[in-house]
Formats: sequence, structure tokens, C-alpha cells
Amino acid sequence: MKKRTVGSFDGPFAPMLDLFVKQKQALGYEYVGGYNALHVFDTFSKKYDIKNYELTQNIVLDWAQKRPNENDTTRSSRIMYLQHFATFLNSQGYYGYLAPTQKYRFSQHTAYIFTKTELHRLFESLDQMTYSPLSPYRHLSLPLLYRMLYGCGFRISELLNLTVGEVDVEKGIIHIHDAKNGNERVVPMAKSLAVRCRAYVYEVHMQHDKDFPIFFKKDGTSYCVSNIEKHFREQLWIAGIPYLGKDLGPRVHDLRHTFICHRLRQWAEEDVDLTTMLPILSKYVGHTGLASTEYYLKLTAEAFPDVLDKVESLTGQVFPEVGGIIYEE
Repeated sequence: MKKRTVGSFDGPFAPMLDLFVKQKQALGYEYVGGYNALHVFDTFSKKYDIKNYELTQNIVLDWAQKRPNENDTTRSSRIMYLQHFATFLNSQGYYGYLAPTQKYRFSQHTAYIFTKTELHRLFESLDQMTYSPLSPYRHLSLPLLYRMLYGCGFRISELLNLTVGEVDVEKGIIHIHDAKNGNERVVPMAKSLAVRCRAYVYEVHMQHDKDFPIFFKKDGTSYCVSNIEKHFREQLWIAGIPYLGKDLGPRVHDLRHTFICHRLRQWAEEDVDLTTMLPILSKYVGHTGLASTEYYLKLTAEAFPDVLDKVESLTGQVFPEVGGIIYEE
């Protein structure tokens, strides 16, 4: 796995940016998203007359301006990373302007958390898919694809980009390369899922080379996201799970949300130390930092009110709010 390194900053804040990122990495963060955002800021800052590493209000507010065709999620992320750097500068005895907390309007989609009963109905309906000459392997591919989305919390794009060579069926491990934010990770599967995956590869892919897509259409190319989303809505109807519309879902991505919330719920019920396990879960699902994973604590408590007290008692004040920003994974 490639390690994100520092040393390439060359703007007026370069020494402090290097020190800041090294500190993050020393704490165990790969800090890919932060590194990329601060590398852009490094170039951005060259047009200012910087003295004594002073991060002025003028620079911060200029950086916070919305760019053409930039969505709110991307904008809020780069503002957040500069806030963190400003806090670091202050801790080092320099001046870093901290902009007032801002709230951004995000997509109104509410994450849908499936119940275990709904998942059972969904997988049961998937297993009843039959052979079609229009898509000869669909009845084998899609039941596995949806199980992998829920069983490992994958993003749909990660599975659609997956190749035969990235699936180690003997060890039950998936190698994800060049995922969101340039992340790479190794994902072990549960034994039952690994058995299904192995059987699928032996039946479907024995004649294919390592670069062939794991999930493919009749012409040998990968499915696109729209193909899967359309099929998913059809399967929801067959399974008797209402589709409530674009903003309320359920969406394919909600299987990932459900995996994380179900895992957190189980840990809460088992009185597991979440301060220890959250970094592990964050790495497993490919988050660039804990902030994205911590969001699921609240989501889990909302989906399962019976574990609210346990979640609060296990986490206490360890995970404070940062800047009033909603973190998008």
C-alpha cells in the first residue's frame, strides 16, 4: 500500500504544513484527504505576503469562497482542513484565524437503516433470481454484490471497479485500490461471505485474467452505478420494502450505512470500548479520518433508541463536534 508522504510543500507555510501532516500520520492517520486539500492551499497561499506563518482572516475567508461548480461537501471539507491547520498553528505559538462556524446546506437525503428482517427479505428475493440470456451471470453476480455491500460496507463504486486479481478467494481478502480520496485498503470478509465469493469466482471467472471485472455485463464490461440503482429499486419492490423517493431512499449506499450502524449497535450491546474500535472501523470502511465514522454514532442511536444510553456512556465527550460541519465520507 502506498504511503502518503510529506516534504513536497513549497509555499510560505511549507515547514508548518509538513510538521502538521507528520503529526497526523504519527497519530495513525493516513490523512489523504487532508494532505490533498492542504497541498492545494499550499499553492493558493503563494499569492499572499505571509510573515511568521500568520494565517490571517483575509486568507481564510478568501480560501472559504465557493468555487465555480463546487459542491457544498467539497467546500466544507477544505474549510475544515484549514480550520484544523489554524488550530495547529495556534498551538505552536503562531496566529491562525478561526472562521466562525458556518452551516452548509447539504442533500436532504436521510440515511435509511435496514432492519435485519428487511435484509433477510431482500437477500431471499435476490436468491430467487433466475438465468437470463440477456445477462447470463446476473443471477449469480448481483446476490453476491449486495451481500458484499452489506457484509463489508463497501461503496458501490469500489465493487464495480473490482477486478479478479484484487480478490484473494483463498484468504478471503479483498484488495481495494485507488478508492475515494486515493485510498487503498485490504478488507477481510466474514467466513460465510468468503465461501460465497470463492464459489462465485470458481464458477464464473476461471477463464478470465486478473484485470477482468468481478461483476460484469454480457459484453464483459463492468456494470455502471445507474444499472445497479435501477435493479436495486426493483428488488426492493419484490422484497416488499417501500421505496420512498430520491431523498428518503432506500438507496444502494444505505447498505453501507446499515453495515456500519449494525456493527456499532452490536459493539454497544457488548459494551465494547468504542474509543478503541472506531479507528479500526474507520480504516475498514475506507474513511479518511474518524470524523466520518463518528457521524454514525448519532445515526446508530437514532436508528436504535435502545442503545442510545450505551453509546453515550461508552463515548462520553471523547468525540466533540468540530465546526458544525457535516462530514461526508
